[in-house]
Amino acid sequence: MKDIVEELRTQCREHHALAGEDTGTLTGDLRWRAADEIESLRQTTWQPIETAPKDEGPVLLFCPGLAGHVADEIVVGTWRFDPNRRSLGFWVSDVGALDAGFAETGPWIEYRELQPRQWARLPARPGRK
Repeated sequence: MKDIVEELRTQCREHHALAGEDTGTLTGDLRWRAADEIESLRQTTWQPIETAPKDEGPVLLFCPGLAGHVADEIVVGTWRFDPNRRSLGFWVSDVGALDAGFAETGPWIEYRELQPRQWARLPARPGRK
């Protein structure tokens, strides 16, 4: 089965070739724009955790070895700074606080699998651009 992006682009090229139009008009075609949008939505660029923004709100965090109520070792997290607890700050996730191998689940319990190694931006919420 052909990928939908390939199908849209093939139909677009064939339509414009049959109409004898210049292929420079492809980018204005709805099918071509839809294929571009699908490709854009498919992209998640994972980056090293050292480059993660610490002041922009939630991001996706990849935590190798993480199990339980997570999807494919990925959680949503944000950076927190609390000088009374950790002078350098720590990651807080939808599954607990992620801090150099420790998880805040009441008392601090060591969970080595909770160390984020990579991050990616969250897509926009539905209805927002």
